[in-house]
Formats: sequence, C-alpha cells, structure tokens
Amino acid sequence: MTAFDLDAFVDRVKQASRSDSPARNVRKLIDEAFVDPDRLERDLPHFDEDDVILFEDDKVSIWHCRFQPDLHVPPHDHQTPAIIGLYAGTERNSFYEVEGEKLVLKGAKELKPGDVLAIGSEGIHSVKAVGGTPCCGIHVYLSALTVIERSLFDWESGEAMPFSDANYDKMKRVG
Repeated sequence: MTAFDLDAFVDRVKQASRSDSPARNVRKLIDEAFVDPDRLERDLPHFDEDDVILFEDDKVSIWHCRFQPDLHVPPHDHQTPAIIGLYAGTERNSFYEVEGEKLVLKGAKELKPGDVLAIGSEGIHSVKAVGGTPCCGIHVYLSALTVIERSLFDWESGEAMPFSDANYDKMKRVG
C-alpha cells in the first residue's frame, strides 16, 4: 500500500474547493482518505502544535487538529461548512441551538478513527476528546476560517460573544 501523501491530499482538496459542488467534492475526498485511518496515523507527520494550518486561502482552510483529553472546547460556530475526518482517538461533538436566550443541547455524535462529519455553516458545536487519549483529524472549512467573524456561546446562557483567544480561554472547560 502506498503512503498517504499529505501535500497531494491538500492539493486535491484545494481543487475540490473550487468546483461547482465544493462541499460534496471535499467530503468525497475526505471519505476516501479516511477509509484507512491507520495509514493516516502512520504517514502523517507529527505536529508539535494542537492546531496547525496546512493551507488557507479565500476558498478553503485545511487544518490538522488535535484535541487533548482534558479539554472541552466551548460551543462555537464556523460560519462556513466544515468537513472533519478523524484518524486517531475518539471525539465527541455536541450540537446546540440557541432557543430564546438559552443554549439547548440537540444531540451528540462520537467520531472514531475513519469517521467523517460534515457541519453546516449555521452549526454550533463543542468538542471533547473522550477515552483518555488525544483525538486527531483533518478539518476542512470552505472559506478562510482565520478571517471569519465567528462566535463562541456561553455554556449556560447561550449568549454569543466574539471568537477570540481571551473568550476561548474564559469559556473552555478543563478536566
């Protein structure tokens, strides 16, 4: 079996993001790549940081994300479609809606290695690695994520606030 080529994968995702059906075409690429999560874990480079931008332009952001098991990422939105493929660990995504002035949990989905999840541009979710080990995956956003005005949501009140490092640090849960 040939090794997973991250550079070639990024190039294919960039091309798919410029197609007539970017969400569908990117999802297809991620579905195909994540059929063998062991190969991805073996062949992807080790990243020192938990969040690494592999590529970004005005059409697509491609990230390698690692979530530590003691961290619960606060509810947030992306304001753009997201397609997430997991290759290591177990990741719980909890989905919310703001109803009136409350943040209401609507469901959850656990991803295991090889699973792929698509989240629409209006989706609100929180993320936690479960099982005592980090979870790792590739996240593709169909826009330049670093320049989008995004929101974090207060766990109890549902109040939206700008997605900033200070607000993130205030809202994350550890332990």
